[in-house]
Amino acid sequence: MSDEADIFGFLIGSWELDALLHEVDGTTCRMKGELHASWVLEGRAIQDLFIFPRRVDRSAGTPARGDRYATTIRTYDRGLNAWRVTFINPADDETCARLMARRRGQEIAMEGELADGTPIRWGYQAIIPHSFHYSAERLQDDGRSWRLYLELFGKRSSF
Repeated sequence: MSDEADIFGFLIGSWELDALLHEVDGTTCRMKGELHASWVLEGRAIQDLFIFPRRVDRSAGTPARGDRYATTIRTYDRGLNAWRVTFINPADDETCARLMARRRGQEIAMEGELADGTPIRWGYQAIIPHSFHYSAERLQDDGRSWRLYLELFGKRSSF
């Protein structure tokens, strides 16, 4: 498999996440999460389960605003030489997204939009075998500035 076709291979396995949710008012909410990723569809896609707060930290009942019990499907498009990324979060439909991903140096850059059409930029930085940093930004209403709304710090786990 070419380098471009395997940019998400590092995710395979289980991860502990430290999540920082950056609110519009400038406050930051911290929580723990988990990520479990594997090859699916006979090795043609990578799917993950993206969960925060962690399952052990959840209370029974309806998910709270901002909870994520979601999945991401990533498929490589040879014609575009890029990955198609679809994020689905039944707990919060507003966070669902479609993006295109490519390697940019040692990082992975993704561009796309949320379900409501808001442009977004997501990315993986500082990727090493046992950790990564992930960030998510959205275009502000002014159409010129970007706001960081989520950061994840992943550490390989043995769940």
